[in-house]
Amino acid sequence: MVKRRICVLTVFLPVCLSTAWADSNLNASESAETSVDASNLDYTTDAQVNALLQLLKTPVEEYQPTRVADVIDPHVKLKMYEVSWVNAPQYVLSASEMKTYKHPVKLQLTVIAATGYIGSSKLIASSGSKSFDQKVQKSLLVARLEPIPMVDKNLSYTVEHEFAIHPPQ
Repeated sequence: MVKRRICVLTVFLPVCLSTAWADSNLNASESAETSVDASNLDYTTDAQVNALLQLLKTPVEEYQPTRVADVIDPHVKLKMYEVSWVNAPQYVLSASEMKTYKHPVKLQLTVIAATGYIGSSKLIASSGSKSFDQKVQKSLLVARLEPIPMVDKNLSYTVEHEFAIHPPQ
C-alpha cells in the first residue's frame, strides 16, 4: 500500500508543478483579453438560453403521421390463407367418439416459420368431444406446415384452423 502512494506522488507531482508554473507566467494583457472574451461568451450564452426558453414556451402542434389514401386498414380487410401441410395431422376415431362429435374443432396454432413445425396449439372452439379435441392436439405434435424460406429461425406466427371429420364416401 505504501509503495502505491509513493508511485502516485512521483508521477503526479511534476505534472501539478508544471501546470502551476504555466499559470503563473500569464501576462496581464492576456488575462485582460480572456476576461473580455468571457463577457462576450456570457452575453451569447444568455441570448442562446433565452432563445431556447422561448422555444420551449411555444406550443407545438400534435404530431400527425402522413396518410396515404390507398392504404387499407388491416383490421378492415379480412385475410384468408390456405394452410398447406407437409405432414398433415392424422387421427383415428372410434365409433363412440364419432357419435359425440358435433362440429369441427377450431385451434389457434403457433407455427415456427422457418421449419413449419407447430410450437403450440390453443383450443378456441371445441367439437363437443373432448377425446377428439385431444387426439387432434396430439396429432399436431408430428404435423408440419409448409416452411417459409429465408426467414429468421426465431420468427413464429399464429394461424386459426378448423379440423373436421370427413365422412367416407
